[in-house]
Amino acid sequence: MADMAVSQDGHAIGHAGAGPAADGSGLAPDEPGAKRSRPGRAERLHAAGMAAAIALCVVGQLVWLPDPWPLPGGVRWIEALDTLVYALALPPALWTAAAAFRLAEGIGDGIGKRALIAPAISAVLGAAACAAVFMISLEPARMFTALGALGAAWLAAFADLACAERRRRHRRIPARTLRAFAAMLVLLAVLFTPTGEIVTTPGLTFDVSRYARAGDGEPKGRIDGVLVLGRPAFFADRLYALLFPHYEFEPYETIGMPLAEYDELVRSQKLGAEAAAAAIAAERTGRGEGIRMRGARIIAVLKDSPASGALHAGDIITAVNGIPVRQIADLTEAMRQVRPGEPAALKVLRGGSEALVSAATRPAEDEPERAVFGIVVENVLDPDVPDGIAYRQYFMHEGGPSHGAMLALALIDQWTPGGVTGGLHVAGTGTIGPGGVIGQVGGVRQKAYAVSRTGADVFFVPEGQEEEARLGAPDLNIVPVATLDDMLNWLKKGG
Repeated sequence: MADMAVSQDGHAIGHAGAGPAADGSGLAPDEPGAKRSRPGRAERLHAAGMAAAIALCVVGQLVWLPDPWPLPGGVRWIEALDTLVYALALPPALWTAAAAFRLAEGIGDGIGKRALIAPAISAVLGAAACAAVFMISLEPARMFTALGALGAAWLAAFADLACAERRRRHRRIPARTLRAFAAMLVLLAVLFTPTGEIVTTPGLTFDVSRYARAGDGEPKGRIDGVLVLGRPAFFADRLYALLFPHYEFEPYETIGMPLAEYDELVRSQKLGAEAAAAAIAAERTGRGEGIRMRGARIIAVLKDSPASGALHAGDIITAVNGIPVRQIADLTEAMRQVRPGEPAALKVLRGGSEALVSAATRPAEDEPERAVFGIVVENVLDPDVPDGIAYRQYFMHEGGPSHGAMLALALIDQWTPGGVTGGLHVAGTGTIGPGGVIGQVGGVRQKAYAVSRTGADVFFVPEGQEEEARLGAPDLNIVPVATLDDMLNWLKKGG
Protein backbone atom coordinates (compact mmCIF):
# COMPACT_ATOMS: atom_id res chain seq x y z
CA MET A 1 0.00 0.00 0.00
CA ALA A 2 3.06 2.23 0.03
CA ASP A 3 2.42 3.48 -3.52
CA MET A 4 -1.35 3.83 -3.20
CA ALA A 5 -3.37 6.74 -1.94
CA VAL A 6 -6.03 5.80 0.63
CA SER A 7 -9.20 7.68 1.45
CA GLN A 8 -10.35 8.25 5.03
CA ASP A 9 -12.80 5.36 4.77
CA GLY A 10 -9.97 2.94 3.99
CA HIS A 11 -10.70 2.35 0.25
CA ALA A 12 -8.02 2.69 -2.41
CA ILE A 13 -8.69 5.68 -4.68
CA GLY A 14 -5.79 5.41 -7.10
CA HIS A 15 -2.08 4.76 -7.58
CA ALA A 16 0.37 7.42 -6.57
CA GLY A 17 2.30 6.70 -9.73
CA ALA A 18 2.04 4.76 -12.94
CA GLY A 19 4.13 1.82 -11.68
CA PRO A 20 3.11 -1.83 -11.49
CA ALA A 21 0.17 -3.10 -9.46
CA ALA A 22 0.73 -3.88 -5.79
CA ASP A 23 0.65 -7.64 -6.42
CA GLY A 24 3.57 -7.39 -8.83
CA SER A 25 1.65 -8.56 -11.87
CA GLY A 26 1.71 -5.32 -13.74
CA LEU A 27 -2.10 -5.41 -13.80
CA ALA A 28 -4.71 -3.91 -11.54
CA PRO A 29 -6.24 -6.60 -9.28
CA ASP A 30 -9.59 -6.45 -11.11
CA GLU A 31 -8.14 -6.69 -14.62
CA PRO A 32 -8.26 -9.97 -16.57
CA GLY A 33 -5.12 -11.98 -15.98
CA ALA A 34 -4.28 -10.27 -12.71
CA LYS A 35 -3.06 -12.51 -9.87
CA ARG A 36 -5.62 -13.19 -7.15
CA SER A 37 -4.37 -12.25 -3.72
CA ARG A 38 -4.41 -15.20 -1.37
CA PRO A 39 -6.68 -15.21 1.69
CA GLY A 40 -4.88 -13.95 4.76
CA ARG A 41 -4.65 -15.33 8.26
CA ALA A 42 -7.90 -13.67 9.37
CA GLU A 43 -9.87 -15.11 6.45
CA ARG A 44 -8.56 -18.61 7.16
CA LEU A 45 -9.53 -18.32 10.82
CA HIS A 46 -13.03 -17.17 9.87
CA ALA A 47 -13.44 -20.12 7.52
CA ALA A 48 -12.13 -22.58 10.11
CA GLY A 49 -14.59 -21.22 12.67
CA MET A 50 -17.51 -21.67 10.29
CA ALA A 51 -16.47 -25.24 9.46
CA ALA A 52 -16.16 -26.01 13.18
CA ALA A 53 -19.57 -24.48 13.88
CA ILE A 54 -21.28 -26.64 11.24
CA ALA A 55 -19.54 -29.77 12.54
CA LEU A 56 -20.62 -28.98 16.11
CA CYS A 57 -24.21 -28.43 14.99
CA VAL A 58 -24.34 -31.89 13.45
CA VAL A 59 -22.57 -33.54 16.39
CA GLY A 60 -24.86 -31.79 18.86
CA GLN A 61 -27.96 -33.21 17.19
CA LEU A 62 -26.48 -36.74 17.35
CA VAL A 63 -24.98 -36.46 20.82
CA TRP A 64 -26.42 -39.82 21.90
CA LEU A 65 -24.45 -41.91 19.39
CA PRO A 66 -21.13 -42.30 21.31
CA ASP A 67 -22.83 -43.33 24.59
CA PRO A 68 -21.44 -46.91 24.74
CA TRP A 69 -17.85 -45.88 23.97
CA PRO A 70 -15.46 -46.91 26.80
CA LEU A 71 -13.63 -43.98 28.36
CA PRO A 72 -10.64 -43.98 30.74
CA GLY A 73 -11.26 -44.24 34.47
CA GLY A 74 -14.83 -45.47 34.17
CA VAL A 75 -16.00 -42.05 32.95
CA ARG A 76 -19.31 -42.22 31.11
CA TRP A 77 -20.20 -40.27 27.99
CA ILE A 78 -22.78 -38.19 29.88
CA GLU A 79 -19.99 -37.03 32.20
CA ALA A 80 -17.58 -36.28 29.36
CA LEU A 81 -20.21 -34.00 27.81
CA ASP A 82 -19.94 -31.71 30.84
CA THR A 83 -16.52 -30.71 29.49
CA LEU A 84 -17.07 -31.20 25.77
CA VAL A 85 -19.96 -28.72 25.76
CA TYR A 86 -17.35 -25.97 25.96
CA ALA A 87 -16.24 -26.92 22.45
CA LEU A 88 -19.08 -24.61 21.43
CA ALA A 89 -16.72 -21.77 22.30
CA LEU A 90 -14.21 -22.82 19.60
CA PRO A 91 -15.95 -21.17 16.59
CA PRO A 92 -16.50 -17.75 18.23
CA ALA A 93 -12.97 -17.89 19.64
CA LEU A 94 -11.61 -18.37 16.10
CA TRP A 95 -13.82 -15.57 14.81
CA THR A 96 -12.69 -13.27 17.61
CA ALA A 97 -9.04 -14.01 16.79
CA ALA A 98 -9.69 -13.38 13.09
CA ALA A 99 -11.36 -10.05 13.83
CA ALA A 100 -8.49 -9.08 16.15
CA PHE A 101 -5.97 -9.76 13.36
CA ARG A 102 -8.06 -7.68 10.97
CA LEU A 103 -8.19 -4.81 13.42
CA ALA A 104 -4.45 -4.94 14.05
CA GLU A 105 -3.65 -5.07 10.33
CA GLY A 106 -6.07 -2.27 9.57
CA ILE A 107 -4.70 0.00 12.26
CA GLY A 108 -1.13 -0.81 11.18
CA ASP A 109 -1.93 0.01 7.54
CA GLY A 110 -3.66 3.24 8.47
CA ILE A 111 -7.05 2.12 7.19
CA GLY A 112 -9.93 4.48 7.91
CA LYS A 113 -12.34 4.03 10.82
CA ARG A 114 -15.27 2.97 8.65
CA ALA A 115 -13.33 -0.04 7.36
CA LEU A 116 -12.67 -1.18 10.95
CA ILE A 117 -16.35 -1.29 11.97
CA ALA A 118 -16.98 -4.85 10.67
CA PRO A 119 -14.01 -6.52 12.44
CA ALA A 120 -14.76 -4.58 15.62
CA ILE A 121 -18.35 -5.82 15.68
CA SER A 122 -17.19 -9.35 14.86
CA ALA A 123 -14.68 -9.29 17.71
CA VAL A 124 -17.23 -8.04 20.24
CA LEU A 125 -19.92 -10.54 19.24
CA GLY A 126 -17.42 -13.40 19.12
CA ALA A 127 -16.19 -12.60 22.63
CA ALA A 128 -19.78 -12.32 23.85
CA ALA A 129 -20.60 -15.74 22.36
CA CYS A 130 -17.58 -17.27 24.13
CA ALA A 131 -18.78 -15.79 27.40
CA ALA A 132 -22.30 -17.10 26.83
CA VAL A 133 -20.98 -20.62 26.26
CA PHE A 134 -19.06 -20.55 29.54
CA MET A 135 -22.15 -19.27 31.37
CA ILE A 136 -23.70 -22.69 30.68
CA SER A 137 -21.70 -24.07 33.61
CA LEU A 138 -23.70 -21.85 35.94
CA GLU A 139 -27.10 -22.60 34.41
CA PRO A 140 -27.68 -25.28 31.75
CA ALA A 141 -30.92 -23.55 30.76
CA ARG A 142 -28.73 -20.81 29.23
CA MET A 143 -28.00 -23.15 26.30
CA PHE A 144 -30.50 -21.37 24.05
CA THR A 145 -28.91 -18.02 24.96
CA ALA A 146 -25.50 -19.41 24.06
CA LEU A 147 -26.75 -20.75 20.73
CA GLY A 148 -28.36 -17.40 19.93
CA ALA A 149 -25.09 -15.60 20.69
CA LEU A 150 -23.25 -18.15 18.55
CA GLY A 151 -25.61 -17.43 15.63
CA ALA A 152 -25.11 -13.67 15.95
CA ALA A 153 -21.33 -14.10 16.05
CA TRP A 154 -21.52 -16.35 12.99
CA LEU A 155 -23.32 -13.69 10.95
CA ALA A 156 -20.88 -11.01 12.13
CA ALA A 157 -17.94 -13.22 11.18
CA PHE A 158 -19.28 -13.67 7.66
CA ALA A 159 -19.92 -9.93 7.35
CA ASP A 160 -16.34 -9.28 8.42
CA LEU A 161 -15.08 -11.88 5.94
CA ALA A 162 -17.12 -10.30 3.13
CA CYS A 163 -15.79 -6.84 4.00
CA ALA A 164 -12.23 -8.16 3.93
CA GLU A 165 -12.80 -9.70 0.51
CA ARG A 166 -14.38 -6.48 -0.71
CA ARG A 167 -11.45 -4.36 0.43
CA ARG A 168 -8.91 -6.85 -0.94
CA ARG A 169 -10.67 -6.84 -4.32
CA HIS A 170 -11.53 -3.17 -4.36
CA ARG A 171 -15.27 -3.06 -3.66
CA ARG A 172 -16.18 -6.33 -5.38
CA ILE A 173 -17.12 -9.42 -3.33
CA PRO A 174 -16.14 -12.47 -5.39
CA ALA A 175 -18.85 -14.84 -6.58
CA ARG A 176 -17.21 -17.78 -4.79
CA THR A 177 -17.64 -16.00 -1.45
CA LEU A 178 -21.31 -15.36 -2.16
CA ARG A 179 -21.77 -18.98 -3.23
CA ALA A 180 -20.13 -20.18 -0.04
CA PHE A 181 -22.46 -17.98 2.00
CA ALA A 182 -25.50 -19.28 0.12
CA ALA A 183 -24.40 -22.89 0.64
CA MET A 184 -23.90 -22.22 4.34
CA LEU A 185 -27.41 -20.74 4.64
CA VAL A 186 -28.90 -23.78 2.88
CA LEU A 187 -27.06 -26.13 5.21
CA LEU A 188 -28.17 -24.19 8.29
CA ALA A 189 -31.75 -24.21 6.99
CA VAL A 190 -31.60 -28.00 6.74
CA LEU A 191 -30.10 -28.32 10.21
CA PHE A 192 -32.30 -25.84 12.04
CA THR A 193 -35.60 -25.39 10.22
CA PRO A 194 -38.20 -26.18 12.93
CA THR A 195 -40.95 -28.64 12.11
CA GLY A 196 -43.35 -27.69 14.90
CA GLU A 197 -42.75 -31.06 16.55
CA ILE A 198 -40.97 -32.55 19.52
CA VAL A 199 -38.50 -35.31 18.68
CA THR A 200 -37.56 -38.06 21.13
CA THR A 201 -34.30 -39.86 20.35
CA PRO A 202 -32.32 -42.65 22.01
CA GLY A 203 -30.58 -41.21 25.01
CA LEU A 204 -27.74 -41.62 27.47
CA THR A 205 -27.04 -44.10 30.23
CA PHE A 206 -25.34 -43.20 33.49
CA ASP A 207 -23.94 -45.03 36.50
CA VAL A 208 -26.38 -44.11 39.26
CA SER A 209 -23.84 -44.75 42.02
CA ARG A 210 -21.48 -42.24 40.40
CA TYR A 211 -24.38 -39.80 40.08
CA ALA A 212 -25.49 -40.15 43.73
CA ARG A 213 -23.08 -41.23 46.46
CA ALA A 214 -23.98 -41.81 50.10
CA GLY A 215 -21.22 -40.68 52.44
CA ASP A 216 -21.67 -43.69 54.71
CA GLY A 217 -22.08 -46.23 51.90
CA GLU A 218 -20.02 -47.92 49.21
CA PRO A 219 -21.18 -48.98 45.72
CA LYS A 220 -20.95 -52.74 45.15
CA GLY A 221 -22.62 -53.28 41.77
CA ARG A 222 -23.18 -51.49 38.50
CA ILE A 223 -26.65 -49.94 38.37
CA ASP A 224 -27.47 -47.78 35.36
CA GLY A 225 -30.15 -45.20 34.82
CA VAL A 226 -31.10 -44.04 31.35
CA LEU A 227 -32.36 -40.77 29.88
CA VAL A 228 -34.01 -40.01 26.58
CA LEU A 229 -33.44 -36.78 24.72
CA GLY A 230 -36.53 -34.76 23.89
CA ARG A 231 -36.25 -31.38 22.17
CA PRO A 232 -37.82 -29.27 19.42
CA ALA A 233 -37.46 -31.09 16.10
CA PHE A 234 -35.68 -29.70 13.05
CA PHE A 235 -35.83 -30.75 9.42
CA ALA A 236 -32.50 -32.55 9.85
CA ASP A 237 -34.09 -34.87 12.41
CA ARG A 238 -36.34 -36.26 9.69
CA LEU A 239 -33.17 -37.13 7.76
CA TYR A 240 -31.53 -38.65 10.83
CA ALA A 241 -34.65 -40.75 11.38
CA LEU A 242 -33.94 -42.43 8.04
CA LEU A 243 -30.46 -43.40 9.23
CA PHE A 244 -30.92 -44.17 12.92
CA PRO A 245 -33.62 -46.15 14.76
CA HIS A 246 -36.31 -45.09 17.21
CA TYR A 247 -36.76 -41.43 16.39
CA GLU A 248 -40.26 -40.47 17.49
CA PHE A 249 -42.07 -37.25 16.54
CA GLU A 250 -45.04 -35.64 18.26
CA PRO A 251 -46.79 -32.29 17.68
CA TYR A 252 -45.45 -29.53 19.89
CA GLU A 253 -48.93 -29.07 21.35
CA THR A 254 -48.68 -32.42 23.15
CA ILE A 255 -46.58 -30.72 25.83
CA GLY A 256 -49.70 -28.81 26.86
CA MET A 257 -47.76 -25.79 28.16
CA PRO A 258 -45.07 -23.30 27.11
CA LEU A 259 -41.57 -24.73 26.87
CA ALA A 260 -40.30 -22.55 29.74
CA GLU A 261 -43.00 -23.91 32.05
CA TYR A 262 -42.22 -27.44 30.95
CA ASP A 263 -38.52 -26.97 31.74
CA GLU A 264 -39.42 -25.73 35.20
CA LEU A 265 -41.73 -28.71 35.66
CA VAL A 266 -39.08 -31.33 34.88
CA ARG A 267 -36.55 -29.65 37.18
CA SER A 268 -39.07 -29.77 39.99
CA GLN A 269 -39.83 -33.42 39.24
CA LYS A 270 -36.15 -34.30 39.36
CA LEU A 271 -35.70 -32.84 42.84
CA GLY A 272 -38.86 -34.54 44.08
CA ALA A 273 -37.77 -37.90 42.66
CA GLU A 274 -34.39 -37.69 44.34
CA ALA A 275 -35.88 -36.81 47.72
CA ALA A 276 -38.41 -39.65 47.44
CA ALA A 277 -35.79 -42.19 46.35
CA ALA A 278 -33.39 -41.28 49.14
CA ALA A 279 -36.12 -41.39 51.80
CA ILE A 280 -37.44 -44.77 50.62
CA ALA A 281 -33.94 -46.27 50.43
CA ALA A 282 -33.15 -44.92 53.90
CA GLU A 283 -36.37 -46.42 55.29
CA ARG A 284 -35.57 -49.83 53.76
CA THR A 285 -32.12 -49.84 55.36
CA GLY A 286 -33.21 -48.54 58.79
CA ARG A 287 -32.02 -44.97 58.32
CA GLY A 288 -35.29 -43.00 58.31
CA GLU A 289 -39.07 -42.91 58.33
CA GLY A 290 -39.59 -42.81 54.58
CA ILE A 291 -42.16 -40.46 53.03
CA ARG A 292 -45.12 -38.70 54.60
CA MET A 293 -47.79 -37.37 52.23
CA ARG A 294 -49.16 -33.81 52.66
CA GLY A 295 -51.44 -33.25 49.64
CA ALA A 296 -51.33 -32.64 45.85
CA ARG A 297 -49.47 -29.53 44.71
CA ILE A 298 -50.52 -27.78 41.48
CA ILE A 299 -47.42 -27.21 39.34
CA ALA A 300 -49.21 -25.98 36.21
CA VAL A 301 -52.70 -24.83 35.18
CA LEU A 302 -53.23 -25.77 31.51
CA LYS A 303 -54.34 -23.18 28.97
CA ASP A 304 -57.78 -24.74 28.46
CA SER A 305 -58.41 -25.39 32.17
CA PRO A 306 -61.94 -24.47 33.34
CA ALA A 307 -60.41 -23.83 36.77
CA SER A 308 -58.09 -21.11 35.46
CA GLY A 309 -58.32 -18.13 37.81
CA ALA A 310 -59.64 -20.20 40.70
CA LEU A 311 -56.58 -22.41 41.01
CA HIS A 312 -52.97 -21.32 40.78
CA ALA A 313 -49.59 -22.99 40.46
CA GLY A 314 -48.29 -23.61 43.96
CA ASP A 315 -51.69 -24.33 45.54
CA ILE A 316 -51.72 -27.53 47.59
CA ILE A 317 -55.02 -29.41 47.44
CA THR A 318 -55.79 -31.08 50.78
CA ALA A 319 -59.51 -31.90 50.33
CA VAL A 320 -62.17 -32.23 47.59
CA ASN A 321 -65.82 -31.88 48.68
CA GLY A 322 -64.75 -32.79 52.20
CA ILE A 323 -62.75 -35.87 51.17
CA PRO A 324 -59.16 -35.66 52.49
CA VAL A 325 -56.41 -35.59 49.85
CA ARG A 326 -52.97 -36.74 50.98
CA GLN A 327 -51.64 -37.73 47.57
CA ILE A 328 -52.51 -37.73 43.87
CA ALA A 329 -54.24 -41.11 44.17
CA ASP A 330 -56.63 -39.60 46.74
CA LEU A 331 -57.33 -36.66 44.42
CA THR A 332 -58.07 -39.00 41.51
CA GLU A 333 -60.44 -41.08 43.61
CA ALA A 334 -62.20 -38.00 45.02
CA MET A 335 -62.77 -36.61 41.52
CA ARG A 336 -64.69 -39.76 40.59
CA GLN A 337 -67.41 -38.48 42.91
CA VAL A 338 -67.71 -35.25 40.87
CA ARG A 339 -69.77 -35.04 37.69
CA PRO A 340 -67.93 -33.54 34.71
CA GLY A 341 -68.89 -29.88 34.31
CA GLU A 342 -69.93 -29.44 37.95
CA PRO A 343 -67.79 -27.33 40.31
CA ALA A 344 -65.94 -28.91 43.21
CA ALA A 345 -65.26 -27.38 46.63
CA LEU A 346 -61.56 -27.56 47.39
CA LYS A 347 -59.54 -26.95 50.50
CA VAL A 348 -56.11 -25.63 49.50
CA LEU A 349 -52.98 -24.32 51.14
CA ARG A 350 -52.00 -21.06 49.47
CA GLY A 351 -49.11 -18.95 50.67
CA GLY A 352 -49.05 -20.80 53.97
CA SER A 353 -52.74 -20.18 54.71
CA GLU A 354 -55.74 -22.46 54.24
CA ALA A 355 -58.42 -21.35 51.78
CA LEU A 356 -61.72 -22.70 50.41
CA VAL A 357 -62.04 -22.56 46.62
CA SER A 358 -64.78 -23.50 44.16
CA ALA A 359 -63.24 -24.76 40.90
CA ALA A 360 -65.00 -25.68 37.63
CA THR A 361 -64.40 -29.05 35.95
CA ARG A 362 -64.59 -30.63 32.50
CA PRO A 363 -64.64 -34.23 31.19
CA ALA A 364 -61.29 -35.99 30.88
CA GLU A 365 -60.27 -36.52 27.25
CA ASP A 366 -59.42 -40.19 27.74
CA GLU A 367 -62.26 -40.91 30.17
CA PRO A 368 -65.27 -38.60 29.53
CA GLU A 369 -67.18 -39.81 32.57
CA ARG A 370 -64.41 -38.54 34.87
CA ALA A 371 -64.20 -34.87 35.94
CA VAL A 372 -60.88 -33.04 35.79
CA PHE A 373 -59.68 -29.49 36.43
CA GLY A 374 -57.08 -29.33 33.66
CA ILE A 375 -54.10 -29.05 35.99
CA VAL A 376 -50.75 -30.77 36.46
CA VAL A 377 -50.10 -31.90 40.02
CA GLU A 378 -47.40 -33.59 42.04
CA ASN A 379 -47.44 -35.22 45.44
CA VAL A 380 -46.34 -33.01 48.31
CA LEU A 381 -43.76 -35.21 49.93
CA ASP A 382 -42.36 -34.86 53.39
CA PRO A 383 -39.36 -37.14 52.93
CA ASP A 384 -37.10 -38.15 55.76
CA VAL A 385 -33.84 -37.85 53.84
CA PRO A 386 -30.59 -38.72 55.61
CA ASP A 387 -27.66 -36.34 55.38
CA GLY A 388 -24.53 -37.07 53.41
CA ILE A 389 -25.82 -37.91 49.92
CA ALA A 390 -23.82 -36.04 47.26
CA TYR A 391 -25.24 -35.60 43.75
CA ARG A 392 -23.33 -34.84 40.56
CA GLN A 393 -24.87 -32.30 38.20
CA TYR A 394 -24.81 -33.54 34.62
CA PHE A 395 -25.34 -30.99 31.89
CA MET A 396 -27.51 -33.44 29.94
CA HIS A 397 -29.62 -34.47 32.94
CA GLU A 398 -31.60 -31.32 33.51
CA GLY A 399 -34.78 -32.79 34.92
CA GLY A 400 -37.43 -35.47 35.09
CA PRO A 401 -38.39 -38.14 37.64
CA SER A 402 -37.70 -41.32 35.65
CA HIS A 403 -34.45 -42.14 37.47
CA GLY A 404 -36.18 -42.39 40.85
CA ALA A 405 -36.54 -46.19 40.99
CA MET A 406 -32.92 -46.86 40.04
CA LEU A 407 -31.68 -44.19 42.43
CA ALA A 408 -33.47 -45.92 45.31
CA LEU A 409 -31.98 -49.26 44.24
CA ALA A 410 -28.46 -47.78 43.96
CA LEU A 411 -28.62 -46.22 47.44
CA ILE A 412 -29.85 -49.52 48.92
CA ASP A 413 -26.92 -51.21 47.17
CA GLN A 414 -24.52 -48.71 48.76
CA TRP A 415 -26.00 -49.20 52.25
CA THR A 416 -26.33 -53.00 52.08
CA PRO A 417 -23.34 -55.20 53.04
CA GLY A 418 -22.45 -57.20 49.95
CA GLY A 419 -24.77 -55.15 47.74
CA VAL A 420 -27.96 -56.27 45.98
CA THR A 421 -27.02 -56.85 42.33
CA GLY A 422 -25.38 -60.25 42.68
CA GLY A 423 -22.70 -59.21 40.22
CA LEU A 424 -25.18 -58.40 37.44
CA HIS A 425 -25.03 -55.28 35.29
CA VAL A 426 -28.42 -53.78 36.13
CA ALA A 427 -30.26 -51.03 34.25
CA GLY A 428 -33.77 -49.68 34.61
CA THR A 429 -36.23 -46.82 34.54
CA GLY A 430 -39.33 -45.77 36.45
CA THR A 431 -40.52 -43.19 38.93
CA ILE A 432 -40.61 -44.00 42.64
CA GLY A 433 -43.44 -43.21 45.04
CA PRO A 434 -44.55 -43.89 48.61
CA GLY A 435 -44.33 -47.56 49.49
CA GLY A 436 -41.76 -48.09 46.76
CA VAL A 437 -44.37 -48.05 43.98
CA ILE A 438 -42.73 -47.76 40.55
CA GLY A 439 -44.57 -45.50 38.11
CA GLN A 440 -44.60 -45.38 34.33
CA VAL A 441 -42.35 -43.10 32.30
CA GLY A 442 -42.01 -41.83 28.75
CA GLY A 443 -39.59 -42.87 26.01
CA VAL A 444 -39.36 -46.51 27.12
CA ARG A 445 -38.66 -47.75 23.58
CA GLN A 446 -35.77 -45.31 23.14
CA LYS A 447 -34.45 -46.13 26.63
CA ALA A 448 -34.48 -49.86 25.94
CA TYR A 449 -32.49 -49.32 22.75
CA ALA A 450 -29.94 -47.15 24.60
CA VAL A 451 -29.54 -49.80 27.32
CA SER A 452 -29.17 -52.60 24.75
CA ARG A 453 -26.04 -50.90 23.44
CA THR A 454 -24.32 -51.14 26.87
CA GLY A 455 -24.48 -54.92 27.40
CA ALA A 456 -26.69 -54.76 30.52
CA ASP A 457 -27.86 -58.11 31.95
CA VAL A 458 -31.35 -56.86 32.81
CA PHE A 459 -33.50 -53.84 32.12
CA PHE A 460 -36.24 -53.17 34.69
CA VAL A 461 -39.25 -51.28 33.32
CA PRO A 462 -42.54 -50.24 34.94
CA GLU A 463 -45.18 -52.94 34.74
CA GLY A 464 -47.33 -52.49 31.65
CA GLN A 465 -44.53 -50.98 29.56
CA GLU A 466 -42.59 -54.14 28.80
CA GLU A 467 -44.04 -54.57 25.30
CA GLU A 468 -43.12 -51.01 24.39
CA ALA A 469 -39.59 -51.65 25.66
CA ARG A 470 -39.29 -54.80 23.51
CA LEU A 471 -40.03 -52.72 20.43
CA GLY A 472 -36.77 -50.89 21.12
CA ALA A 473 -34.66 -53.91 22.06
CA PRO A 474 -36.20 -57.32 21.27
CA ASP A 475 -33.12 -59.22 22.49
CA LEU A 476 -32.69 -57.36 25.78
CA ASN A 477 -33.65 -59.11 29.05
CA ILE A 478 -36.61 -56.89 29.96
CA VAL A 479 -38.26 -57.44 33.35
CA PRO A 480 -41.48 -55.58 34.31
CA VAL A 481 -41.75 -54.46 37.95
CA ALA A 482 -44.47 -52.74 39.95
CA THR A 483 -42.54 -52.04 43.15
CA LEU A 484 -39.04 -51.69 44.49
CA ASP A 485 -39.51 -55.07 46.20
CA ASP A 486 -40.08 -56.68 42.78
CA MET A 487 -36.60 -55.58 41.70
CA LEU A 488 -34.96 -56.63 44.95
CA ASN A 489 -36.63 -60.04 44.93
CA TRP A 490 -35.68 -60.68 41.28
CA LEU A 491 -32.06 -59.80 42.03
CA LYS A 492 -32.07 -61.89 45.23
CA LYS A 493 -33.10 -64.93 43.19
CA GLY A 494 -30.29 -64.21 40.75
CA GLY A 495 -32.66 -63.58 37.86
